[in-house]
Amino acid sequence: MAFLFGSWGFFGHKTVASIAEKHLTDEAKQAVKELLGKETLADVASWADEVRNQPEYKNTAGWHFVNLPLGLNRRRFKDSIESLKNKNLLTALALNESIIKDPNATKDQKMIALKFIVHLVGDAHQPMHVSRAEDKGGNTIQVQFDGKGTNLHSLWDSRLLDHQGLSITQLVAKDDIGKSKIRKWQRATPVDWLFESYKISSKLYQEVEKNNKLDEAYYQSHIAIANKRIEMGGIRLAGVLNELFKNGISYK
Repeated sequence: MAFLFGSWGFFGHKTVASIAEKHLTDEAKQAVKELLGKETLADVASWADEVRNQPEYKNTAGWHFVNLPLGLNRRRFKDSIESLKNKNLLTALALNESIIKDPNATKDQKMIALKFIVHLVGDAHQPMHVSRAEDKGGNTIQVQFDGKGTNLHSLWDSRLLDHQGLSITQLVAKDDIGKSKIRKWQRATPVDWLFESYKISSKLYQEVEKNNKLDEAYYQSHIAIANKRIEMGGIRLAGVLNELFKNGISYK
């Protein structure tokens, strides 16, 4: 599997986490506070990127993405991703959720698992984290955007969001999703999240093959997709944590 650089960037991950914080139950809020102390979900949102080059976390490099060939339907996508032998985003999320559920895990182990979950749910909603190995998730696909050179992965990590010019507070304030949509989004499984990103990245590949000089029209037609993926990531992160901590938290 190819290594991917970045993942919604600091800005995107912190926004996902900030949205999630608005939708936590009292039980989840208490559990998060017990594990993180004075830090918030937003404070730790990029931690998994920051530590992955440290010796003790080098084995987590493959946790941030999934590489699959294009052209898979929903059934073949599910079969393919579940049969991958390498560690990937889906298996990493399941592993860290199992640590949270394990009453024999220590408080420190659960704290680290929580930090990974916050980050990985965000990664799952960045379209270019579910993409092709041969171009390293779009990292080797050069594009022009806003008159400057970049690559397809970085464009979706940060450049579109930067161009929007909104603060994290402003993006979080836009979160006015109704209860029925929240329930619908939270019913989706992690495989569903990844397939949504896969369908988007497949379209993004097709577009840049036709034209890699991306202008204001590209921004206008795609920024709503980026914003929705961040919002969905936040709502679903809250759903994951609410379920994991519905009975509080216990540790060895």
